[in-house]
Amino acid sequence: MEKKINLLAPAKINAFLEIMGRRSDGYHDLKTLFIPVSLYDKIELDLISDGIKVFCSDEDAPSDENNLAAKAARLFFERTGIESGLEIRIEKNIPVAAGLGGGSSDAAAVLKGLNSYFGAPFGIRELCSMGLGLGADVPFFIHSVPSYAEGIGEILAPVEKMVPYEVLIVNPGVPLSTAEVYKNLNLGLTKCKKENKYPALNQGLCDIKEILCNDLEISAMSLCPVIEEIKAYITGQDADGVLMSGSGPSVFGLFSDADKAKKAAGIIKANTKWWACQVEMILGPYGFAA
Repeated sequence: MEKKINLLAPAKINAFLEIMGRRSDGYHDLKTLFIPVSLYDKIELDLISDGIKVFCSDEDAPSDENNLAAKAARLFFERTGIESGLEIRIEKNIPVAAGLGGGSSDAAAVLKGLNSYFGAPFGIRELCSMGLGLGADVPFFIHSVPSYAEGIGEILAPVEKMVPYEVLIVNPGVPLSTAEVYKNLNLGLTKCKKENKYPALNQGLCDIKEILCNDLEISAMSLCPVIEEIKAYITGQDADGVLMSGSGPSVFGLFSDADKAKKAAGIIKANTKWWACQVEMILGPYGFAA
């Protein structure tokens, strides 16, 4: 059998993120709309005799047992009892600590890749349960379709009707700790309207540009003021909507016209030091398998 497994791990954006309140376990209940996009980390798995080794192209990401991809592999082998080692090579194209879910996506890709290679010992629900122990976003990446999420992000429902947009993602090159953003959060300043948007979203009754909101923006901006500058810059490029993704500091702009998105990306790359990438939303296939 071929011992190498090649995987793609997509990034995500949050079209809205409402923080409902802090839980007794330290996490926060939330409502969010996850959308996977066509920006990928490339992962190569190579089965070896023993040990788990990680080689990552981005020095800001851990290249040891603290990497979520390594934790995912260790968890899979522990749960299955399979005696094998693994070499993980990650070509990082998703910025690190950027609100785009790169680490969680890598972990999900490793779980799914190993599960497929070894004959699918786990179903989707089992993989999601395993992934949740690694990170709140991992279950979403197990599915990797537009999803409305509640709880800490693990209660998922697919959103099947969505107006597609070209997406421009801009990152200032400054990592921002999710834990610090939540620690700095003042729940009294949250502004997103607390309601269940899933019915309207799933029936195609609302355009995502009309619901863009992120309760973590104020906290993130106080720690990383350039976020506000990036939002203004993208807005000035005639975007249909602009929002910070996740806990930041990445900001995305929605464009109904691909040429406008391409032009905006070129202008930002030519006139700033920010990282910019034009991507597409990944829509479907839908339906969550048991």
